[in-house]
Amino acid sequence: MNLELSVNVVKGVGDKKAKLLSKLGIYTMRDLLYYMPRDYELTGQRVSIRDLKPDGAYSITALIKGNPNLRRVRNGVTLTTFSFSDETGNVEAVFFNQPYLKRMYKNGDKVFVSGKTKIVGRKLQFTNPSIEKGNGGNEGLLAVYPLTGGLSQKVMRILMKSALSVSKRSIIDIFPNDFRAKYTLAEVNYCVSNIHLPADDDTLAIAKHRLIFEELLLFNIALLLRESSGKNNAPKLISDSAIQNEFLSMLSFKLTNAQHKVMSEIAGDISKARPMNRLMQGDVGSGKTTPAFYAMYICAKNKMQSVMMAPTEVLAKQHYKNAIETFANTSINIEIITGSTTAAARKHILANIAGGLTDIVIGTHAVLYDKVQFATLGLIITDEQHRFGVNQRAMLKSKSTSPHTLIMSATPIPRSLALILYGKTDISIIDEMPPGRLPVKTFIVGENKRSDMYDFLQKEIDSGSQIFVVCPLVEQSDSLDVRSSQEVFEELCKCLGEKNVALLHGRMKPTEKNTIMDKFKNHDFSVLVSTTVIEVGVDVPNATIMIIENAERFGLAQLHQLRGRVGRGAKRAYCFLMCERTDIERLDILTKTNDGFKISEEDLRLRGPGQFLGSKQSGISDLYMANLIKDMKLLKTTRTIAYVMANDNAPLYTKLKQIAEKRFAFEKITIN
Repeated sequence: MNLELSVNVVKGVGDKKAKLLSKLGIYTMRDLLYYMPRDYELTGQRVSIRDLKPDGAYSITALIKGNPNLRRVRNGVTLTTFSFSDETGNVEAVFFNQPYLKRMYKNGDKVFVSGKTKIVGRKLQFTNPSIEKGNGGNEGLLAVYPLTGGLSQKVMRILMKSALSVSKRSIIDIFPNDFRAKYTLAEVNYCVSNIHLPADDDTLAIAKHRLIFEELLLFNIALLLRESSGKNNAPKLISDSAIQNEFLSMLSFKLTNAQHKVMSEIAGDISKARPMNRLMQGDVGSGKTTPAFYAMYICAKNKMQSVMMAPTEVLAKQHYKNAIETFANTSINIEIITGSTTAAARKHILANIAGGLTDIVIGTHAVLYDKVQFATLGLIITDEQHRFGVNQRAMLKSKSTSPHTLIMSATPIPRSLALILYGKTDISIIDEMPPGRLPVKTFIVGENKRSDMYDFLQKEIDSGSQIFVVCPLVEQSDSLDVRSSQEVFEELCKCLGEKNVALLHGRMKPTEKNTIMDKFKNHDFSVLVSTTVIEVGVDVPNATIMIIENAERFGLAQLHQLRGRVGRGAKRAYCFLMCERTDIERLDILTKTNDGFKISEEDLRLRGPGQFLGSKQSGISDLYMANLIKDMKLLKTTRTIAYVMANDNAPLYTKLKQIAEKRFAFEKITIN
C-alpha cells in the first residue's frame, strides 16, 4: 500500500475527522502510523465495583449516576467529579483540569473507566482515570496520544488499529537485514504495530528501542551534514598579542579564566576562512558580553564591521552604553538602531553604516530591515538567542556574503547534549562567575507567609536595597486564578508606600518603559512590579530581591533567568518563589542549585527539547520518539555509528543521508 495516500483511506476518517487530524500534522497514512503515543495506560484487571480495593489498577464498565460536578479550587485548578454505578455498587472518580468532560458525559451514559484507586477521606475513588463511552478495550496496555479538541483517545485508538490493518505491513525497512542483526534491531512493521498495540512491556521495549535507534541515527547523520556544509569564504579576522593587550587595558575588571579561554576560542575561529558558527553559553552574570566585545574589537581592527542584535530595547541600550564606555579611548565608531530611533537619526545612521563609517552596530530586530545595509559586515552576534527565530537570524546573515556568527545564551543546555548538537568546536562555555559574586538564595514561599515576607521587604528597603516583583499577567483574568501585576502593584503601594513602588509591563510605550527603568536604576524608587519584560538584560546592581508570583506557571529556565536579575552587587541576594503549594517538586531544584546547566537539564526533561533543527524552536520536537536526555547513551552510540558508516559503508550512508535530509529539513538546518 502507498503510505503517501490521504488519511481518508482509513475506515472512519471522513472530511471532518481528516480536518481534526490535520491539526495534529496528520495528512497521510504514513503520518498516522508514525503519530506516536505520549504514554501508556495499564487498564488493569476488569472487575465489578464491589471488587475494587485501594491502591490497585482496575477497569470497570458502569453507568454515570447523576450529572458530573465541576468546581474550581486554588490557582485555577478544576475538579470534575463523577459517580458511577453497576449492579454491585457505586464509586466516584475525580479528574483534574479536564472541565470539558462535564460537557461530554451525562447521567445514564455507559462508560469504561480505567485507572488507579485510592482512599480519599473515607471514600474509595478513581483519581484521574481514563474514561470512554461503551465497554472499552481489553486488559493490558493502551496507547495515550496527544489530541486536539473533537478527538478522543477511544477514536484515536480505533483509527490507529484500522490504519495498521489496512497498511498491511507496507513500511519499507530502511535498514538491511545484516545491519539489523548487527545492532539487534527488530523489523520496522513489527515495531510500528507494537508501538500502538503492544502485547506487553517486553514487545513495547523492543519496538521503542528500534524506532528510537533509527530516529537518533538519522538525527546524527543530519548533524554531520550540517557540520560539513560550511563554505570557506569568510573574512580572516586576525588578532595578535598587541590587539589582545590593547583590549584588556580598556577593562576596569579582571577576567575569569573561563572568559580568557572563550576569548581565545573565538579569536582562533574568526582568524580562519571557515565561518565561525559558535554558541557561547554562560549563566546569567557570568560575563558573556566581554568576549563578544573582544570579537567586535578584533573585527574593527581588521577594517570590518560587526553587529550585535539584542531582543529588547532595554538590553540593546545597555550594550550600547557598555560599548561606548569600553571603547571610549579608541577611534571605533558605534551606532544603535532600535524601534524608537527617530527618522532623522535613522537616515544618518544608515548612511554611515552603508558607507563603512560605522564599525559596530548594536540594535534590536530593527537591524533586520532591508534599508540597513553594511559595507563590510564580518561578524554577527545575537544575544539571548532563544528570543530570536531562525528566520530572523537568517535575515541578518543575508546582509553579508559569509559572516562569522557568535550566538550568546544565558539559557544553557546540558554540556553533554550541547557537545553532540553543536560539535566540539562550536560551543564555548563560561562556567565561572566573577570573583566576589554570592549565589542567590532561593525559597519557595506559601501564601501563609506573605505578610512575613512583606515585613522582610520593608527592612531591605530601609537598608537601601531594591526589589523586583514579577507577575505572569498584566491585569486580572476571569479564566486564570493568578495574581496580576496591577493587583500586586496596588497591594504593595498600600504596604510599602506609593513613592516606593512603580509598575512596568510590555503594553507600555518604549519611551515610558525606558523612563521607568532609568528611574529604577537611579534608585528613584525601591520596588519594581513587572511582567517578564525584565527577564532579559536588566542590570541593576543594587537589586537584591526577586519575587516571582505564581512561580508554578513559569518554566525552570525562565525562573532561573529572572533570578539572575538580582545578586549583581556585593550584597547577599534572595529569590522568593510565591506559590499556593510549597511542595512542588519541579521548583525544588531552584532552591538547591544556581547551576544553569543542571536546571536546564531538568527543564529539558520536563518540557521536551523543542526543535533543535529546522525553523521551529519550541513545542513538539523534531524527534517523535527519542528523548535527548533519557536516551543520551543511545544518542552517543548512534553518533559513533554515523561517523563509522560515513567512512566504511558509503552505499548505506548515502541512502540514509537522503532520508535524513528529508526528515530533518536539511535546507533549513542551522544552529538554534
